[in-house]
Amino acid sequence: MFSTRRPRRPMRSAVWGVLMTSLILVPAVMPGKVSADSIDQKRAQAANIADQLEKLAEQMGMLGEDYSEALQTQADLSVEIKQAQADVAAAEAELAEMRGTLYNSAVTQFMHGGRNSTLTNLFASSGGVQDALQRGQLTSIAMNQGSLTTDSLDSTAIELSKKKVVLEKKRKQAESLAEDVKSRQGAAESLSARYLELQSSVQGDLADLLREERQRRDAQALADSQREAAGFKSKYSSLQKKYGNIPSVSARAQTAVRAALTQLGVPYRYGQSSPGKAFDCSGLTTYAWGKAGVGLPRNSRRQYNALPKIPKQMAQAGDLIFTGSPIHHVGIYLGNGTMVHAPQTGDVVKVGPIRWWKVVGVVRPR
Repeated sequence: MFSTRRPRRPMRSAVWGVLMTSLILVPAVMPGKVSADSIDQKRAQAANIADQLEKLAEQMGMLGEDYSEALQTQADLSVEIKQAQADVAAAEAELAEMRGTLYNSAVTQFMHGGRNSTLTNLFASSGGVQDALQRGQLTSIAMNQGSLTTDSLDSTAIELSKKKVVLEKKRKQAESLAEDVKSRQGAAESLSARYLELQSSVQGDLADLLREERQRRDAQALADSQREAAGFKSKYSSLQKKYGNIPSVSARAQTAVRAALTQLGVPYRYGQSSPGKAFDCSGLTTYAWGKAGVGLPRNSRRQYNALPKIPKQMAQAGDLIFTGSPIHHVGIYLGNGTMVHAPQTGDVVKVGPIRWWKVVGVVRPR
């Protein structure tokens, strides 16, 4: 008689079935989670790189303007040295002329002074104990004849010495400044290299995420800037009454704006103001307002110090917007929260949003 019980499956088979089921199910669940975590991590990494680039850009702006200011100081000192050289040459010529005049006066008095002339009597001395003293006084007495005196000669000689001291001091300043300019240029170039190296090291998906992050930040900055500018506009009439002494917008402002906009896409380069080739921030503002017939200092800090200040809430197209402490960036306001500017190394002249919270001042060229 045969048994009707079914044979039991080995335990090993049951376990194997469970494992196979797990292996089938796991791939269907895990990749999505791993992929999401990976993207989030990369986005965080991209945001961190964007932060680093912004900090480097801020530092580059400061070093770039330090370099630009040193160049301007060097140019000013060069002009001062030329003037000091001219002053020394003029004083030397004046002293030589005075000496010649006094000499001629002495000779004339001796030759034509007559019998009772002091010089004649001196030269006619018969000798004796007083002769040496009399002859020693000859020059002093001779030079007191006529309109010139030894006092004026001495005064001119002293002034010449002072001018030579000034000239030598400025020459030493120029030598020291040349070293300073070289040092600042090296620091700016080193930081620019770090910025470009970091930016170029980002590759593949991370580069795409970095670009998206920067675009997101720019879009947010634009929205914030436009919203704040709209608030300024709504209060303009009341502010105008409050600040009644604010200078009116120059008729040349639009010319400056148009000139700046013709340079869109031109590369940034610190210390440069070359249309169609390269600009730094103050180089662009100097060029644009120069085309409008208004001369500006070459450095952003000097531009701020030289021009009439206005509240940022009353900024109009053509006004100069300054950021940084110390000031190291300037752009030309276009209206609606935007400005045209030369931002930083690796970038070009472009229109961008204003971070109003960074603005330290606004000036109005005339």
